[in-house]
Formats: sequence, structure tokens, C-alpha cells
Amino acid sequence: MMITLDNLAHRYQCLPSEALSRGNTLDLKVLHLSSAWQHHQQEEAEAQANPGAPRKPKRTRHTPEQLQAMLDAVRNQK
Repeated sequence: MMITLDNLAHRYQCLPSEALSRGNTLDLKVLHLSSAWQHHQQEEAEAQANPGAPRKPKRTRHTPEQLQAMLDAVRNQK
């Protein structure tokens, strides 16, 4: 939480207390998306610079039905 607040304050060039009092969830969503995009771009640049290096596996997104099936399977193991 504190790192996110610091990053938000740094982006808007204000004190963390000011970002906390004036910021809202949109600011947090934009900051999160921007950070994820920068991370993705950096990974792509590293992959191009080192084509033979192993890459991290990409995360898979599960559908709500898949998640429910996993949850049901765990609950039924009792």
C-alpha cells in the first residue's frame, strides 16, 4: 500500500499525504495498468536482447466456470 501511494505521489509530483487525500480508485487503476504495461514492455525488450534466455511462463486466466470447478473439487475432497 505504501509503495503504491509513493508511486502515485511520484507520478503526480505531490506529497503522499496529498495523493492520499485527493486521489481516488481511478488513479490507482491507471497506476496499476501503467505499471503492468511498463513491466510487459521491459520483459519483451529483455527477451529480444537475449533470445536464447528462458522466458517466464505467461499467466493463464481462468474462466469463472473453471474457478468454480476447482473450488468444487477441493470442497468435495473432504
